[in-house]
Amino acid sequence: MVVVTRWYGGIKLGAGGLVRAYGGTAAECLRTAPRDPLVALAQLQILAPFEDLGALHAALAAHLAVKQEETFTADGAIMRVELPADQCDALKTRLRDATRNRVRLHSPSESRTDD
Repeated sequence: MVVVTRWYGGIKLGAGGLVRAYGGTAAECLRTAPRDPLVALAQLQILAPFEDLGALHAALAAHLAVKQEETFTADGAIMRVELPADQCDALKTRLRDATRNRVRLHSPSESRTDD
């Protein structure tokens, strides 16, 4: 988004001159501005026993996941994470292999039944 603000009034440029000045300023801003890629994000809910929390945290860091929420139960941890959508399958595979499939991952929109 580009906002061009006129600080001083006046009519010397005329309507066409103002449009050209504002348009040129906006174009220059867009040309020189840094560009950040848009990354689609996904959320996952993860259920992990205590003995797998070390492997879980290492995997989260490796797959650019950000922990949004973490609660502990008598059996382990439940956490909600956000990560790039293209990293979901790789994270699931890594956790399956590292924890002998003890960690459960769910999309928050999925209804969950306790295994």
